Amino acid sequence: MKKTINSKAGSAYPFLDARTPMANSDMLPVKLTITLNSAQFRIGLKLYATPDVFEKAMSAKGTITKEAKALRNSIEQYLEKANSILDEFPLANQKMFTNLFKSEAALKGNMKTDMAILFQQKIDELTAEDNAGSKSFYEQSLVAFKRYKTSFFLEDITPAWLKGFKAWWLSIGNSASTAQIHFRSLRHIFNRAIKQGLISSGHYPFKEFTIGSTTKSKDVLYPEQLKKLWEYTPTRNGEERSKDYFIFLYLCNGMNIKDALNLKGSNIKGDKIVFIRSKTANTNHETKEIVIHLHPEIKRIIEKWGDLKTKDYIFPCLRGIDNNIERKRVKDIFARNLNRDLRPIGKKLGFEVVLNLNLARHSYATRLKIDGIPTSMISDALGHSSSTVTEHYLKTIPNAMVQKISESLLNF
Repeated sequence: MKKTINSKAGSAYPFLDARTPMANSDMLPVKLTITLNSAQFRIGLKLYATPDVFEKAMSAKGTITKEAKALRNSIEQYLEKANSILDEFPLANQKMFTNLFKSEAALKGNMKTDMAILFQQKIDELTAEDNAGSKSFYEQSLVAFKRYKTSFFLEDITPAWLKGFKAWWLSIGNSASTAQIHFRSLRHIFNRAIKQGLISSGHYPFKEFTIGSTTKSKDVLYPEQLKKLWEYTPTRNGEERSKDYFIFLYLCNGMNIKDALNLKGSNIKGDKIVFIRSKTANTNHETKEIVIHLHPEIKRIIEKWGDLKTKDYIFPCLRGIDNNIERKRVKDIFARNLNRDLRPIGKKLGFEVVLNLNLARHSYATRLKIDGIPTSMISDALGHSSSTVTEHYLKTIPNAMVQKISESLLNF
């Protein structure tokens, strides 16, 4: 048999690993040494053999035993798979090669690249980075696409395929906004495939297919509703805590609850809170530092529910938790509990919208708009990458205020 497989990207050859023999046996594991883009590493196979059988399997001379022939056939299948990866994924690194090699799925289906493998590569990278939020994002998108087509391939992703997915997605009762989320994940994977040389940029399907954006404005609390909430007297501890956290988020430039719980003593600088949104901290875009005046009410809430002078998290929810996945789980539970206690407050106050933490951000932005603050300044306060993003946070000015503005136009 051919002992070494060579490709432009690297090579693969089998060997017996004498360091890890099978317990109570002279059998040794068969492994491959992979040389890939100047890096060398080993991959274990599901094969064991004695040195004698292995030598006969690898030899081109003499009579081969049935056992050695079976081993040779198995090794040749592994070498064939290794060679396919080296040929089809010339820019792969060790992790990608290992994932592809250990995958039970065929690398190619009708000479096409399985998108599930490319998605899994991204998911594995996010797992290694302990990025639970983004990992879940790609996992959910992969499930959605596989529901549409059990097997879907890179070469099949065309404008027509994208339109078909969208039509199917909406037909089973899902929203256009979630379709957009899945399309963004798919676009990212496709762009990676182009960079990896798996497909030509001429096949890029998003030139002719627009993902679109959700233009529906957000629910908000207008100033008179915020006043009612501010003046509301909680009837129990849960209501008091949830109201305080809502007011905290509102006063902190519409901060989201994740960023609030991630605040540490180092974020408090004199009479200011300075932080970078976690949503943008790991992006390729220039991150914006958000500066908040330490309003007396903000200080009161921190001192009541947290610690203003600590070097740790100023709110106790995430203290002592080092794992990102566990932090996300605890944060989600905490936010659900706050929203649970906010909902009945909103009903008591007669709000048409469901009172929840997200309204703090939208209400802050709309309040600035009503006060005449330019959208560009609101965008900076929210930490948005552009004013276009901010527009989706700004609710239409209420009819009563439109009427008041109209009536004042001739008051010179």
